[in-house]
Amino acid sequence: MALKWEGGTMITYEDELKQEARKEGREEGRQEEKIEITRNLIKLGSSLDFIKKATGLSEKKILEIKEKLEKE
Repeated sequence: MALKWEGGTMITYEDELKQEARKEGREEGRQEEKIEITRNLIKLGSSLDFIKKATGLSEKKILEIKEKLEKE
């Protein structure tokens, strides 16, 4: 079991992997939430500029989401 110092605390490699997995999971959840918000704003007829400002997503990503939504 490898140990590492992090901020004055000793953690195992396993704990470090768990922390990284949680971090990645939270980021993935935030992205999924942004996509769902974008879908809802598109359905409501919001402008591209408004959606970009509200979600922080790129124009390319928003148009990609809109295209997928139109195919449903």
